[in-house]
Amino acid sequence: MKKIKNVDDWQSIEYDEIIDVRSASEFIEDHIPNSINLPVLNDSERSKVGKLYKQESRFKAKILGASIVSKNISKFLTKDLKNKTSNWKCLIYCWRGGQRSRSLALVLNEIGYDVSILNGGYKNYRSKIVQDLKDIFDYKFIVIQGKTGSGKTKIIKELKFNKAQAIDLENLAHHRGSLLGKINENQPSQKSFESSLINILKSFNKSCPIFIESESSKIGKLHLPKELWSHLRTSKRIFINVNIKERTKFLINDYKHLIKNPILLKPFLKSINRKENNEFYTFCNGKIKQNQWEEFVETILINHYDPKYEFSHTKNLEKIIQTYELKKLSKKHIHELAKKIIHKIK
Repeated sequence: MKKIKNVDDWQSIEYDEIIDVRSASEFIEDHIPNSINLPVLNDSERSKVGKLYKQESRFKAKILGASIVSKNISKFLTKDLKNKTSNWKCLIYCWRGGQRSRSLALVLNEIGYDVSILNGGYKNYRSKIVQDLKDIFDYKFIVIQGKTGSGKTKIIKELKFNKAQAIDLENLAHHRGSLLGKINENQPSQKSFESSLINILKSFNKSCPIFIESESSKIGKLHLPKELWSHLRTSKRIFINVNIKERTKFLINDYKHLIKNPILLKPFLKSINRKENNEFYTFCNGKIKQNQWEEFVETILINHYDPKYEFSHTKNLEKIIQTYELKKLSKKHIHELAKKIIHKIK
């Protein structure tokens, strides 16, 4: 019979499957990329075992835990794992590489599968992510910057489509990066966001530039890792200049959901009321009520977003290596711009 292997690095060997046996809540917070979740104890079951451990005895808690784990593993064998062939290889991990991962590993090993356990479990994986974040200065970034509504995210997507190395931070964060940027899904946890970021970086060639959109240090509830934020502040930049009319039209089209449901603008208006004078707040509120969207968007760009951008832009002037005038934010024009940027950087 094959022995259960213990490995220190989850990337050191190829597996057909990586199995996270922690509870669903632990898995949702963060997990090794492409792993599946087969919790030997779910959140409720963990709570019951823990309560018994504290209130009665360790021995009774172990009996209860073993009975629940056995039942759950039985389900996995008849459902999730029922079609696995005899040469199937898996890596199993839990929080610290302890009893939870070993319980499933022992059963699968007895069946005859090629089984490995990650030493240190998720804590081991997370420590490597933290180290990888510290090594982020080994990568060369080029920041795409421009005023609000300049189509920066669409340019990043087009650069990716044309096989350039590019990171769409807003996609990773499930947020558009502004007060109005919430997308109709929950943002990932901070740890999961960092895992996704490192996973993408690991697939890139360090000798080639990586395009990334200019963002503030916070995207919705998430923070850019301090190492990345520090690196981006000193990175070279490409400035995209788009006229106010085109940016206004672009934003109206891009935020159709807000026009259809103006109540979603309440957080923005609340912020305006707090930060700007009453006259500006009253004007904006009036334009929304009258459905005068062009005037509303153009006004907040000129009086609210653009001044903030100019302050940041002035500090980064010496880092700009290219400037492009984009007359229209159509698919055709963005595609042509992406091609120019790639050709110029080469």
